[in-house]
Amino acid sequence: MRKYSFTTQEIIDTLSANGVKASAQRMAILRFLMENRVHPTVDEIFKALQPTNPTLSRTTVYNTLRLLAGAGIIKCIETGGDGARWDYSQHDHAHFLCTSCGHVTDVDYRISSPTFPLPPAGYTVQTADIIFRGTCPACTASKAC
Repeated sequence: MRKYSFTTQEIIDTLSANGVKASAQRMAILRFLMENRVHPTVDEIFKALQPTNPTLSRTTVYNTLRLLAGAGIIKCIETGGDGARWDYSQHDHAHFLCTSCGHVTDVDYRISSPTFPLPPAGYTVQTADIIFRGTCPACTASKAC
C-alpha cells in the first residue's frame, strides 16, 4: 500500500478551503484519513488516535467525520453490517467490499465510459456511490486450499 504524508499546513489548508475551522482533533482525524487510505470505521479511527489524543471520544470522531463529509472533504461508505467506512480521496472511484473478511478496496471507474450505467435522459449525475460486493483475492485463495 502506498504511504502518504501531509504537513500540518496542508491539513489546515484542506480544512480552511472547505470552510472547516481547524482544531487539534479535527486535524488529527483528517490526517489519519489522508495518510491511511484503509477505509476505517469510527471505532478503528478512535482506537488509532486515542493513545496520542487522550481527550478524544468516539462521539467527537463521529461528529468530526460527519462534519468533514458534509464539507466534501471525505466520503462516507455505507457498507451495511459492520457500519460506515470513511474515505479520503481526491478522485471519483468505486469500492469493492469483501463479504468474507470485510476489507474495502478502491476500484477505478470512469463515469464518462460508454459502458458506465447512467440514469435516463433528463437526470443530471452529481456523484455516484458504487460498491461491488464479493470475495477478495486473499479470501478466494484461502478457500481454494
